[in-house]
Amino acid sequence: MGLTGWRTLGSTALVAAAASWVVVDLGTGHWFDHVQVPWTVPLALAAIAALILVAAWPVRQYVKGKRERIDRLRAATVLALAKACSLTGAALTGVYLGIGLVALRTTGSALLRERVWQAGVATLAALALALAGRLAESFCRLPPEDKGLEEAGSTRPGPAPA
Repeated sequence: MGLTGWRTLGSTALVAAAASWVVVDLGTGHWFDHVQVPWTVPLALAAIAALILVAAWPVRQYVKGKRERIDRLRAATVLALAKACSLTGAALTGVYLGIGLVALRTTGSALLRERVWQAGVATLAALALALAGRLAESFCRLPPEDKGLEEAGSTRPGPAPA
């Protein structure tokens, strides 16, 4: 499993931004009032971004040879979670950007200006989640195998397996 590409993350964000802009723009006034992003959203996204980096750090230490062992299932789980965070962060970046663009277009009152700020902060937090997930993915990346090490019986730098 390779790293999630920057094009994939960017296109995910763009598609989500366009879709959310269309849905919120068409829905505002017809099915619902202006969409408000709660202030808890950026806090939750920032906490998840921090947690994925904390979870990926032991895997990075193992890959760098500074840690002797790590459970392979845990490493695979961290990698899958990191990939999910990067893609989810990209999608949420687009969603909150679309909401913010619709709110920006209709900033007539202080309440609507506050909704622009809320969507903007949520967009930045979602972007941080995408970047943290991508960084955590890179923490889990194994270095290229060296034929000399392979012949010696080890496939990675660092302490020999016990």
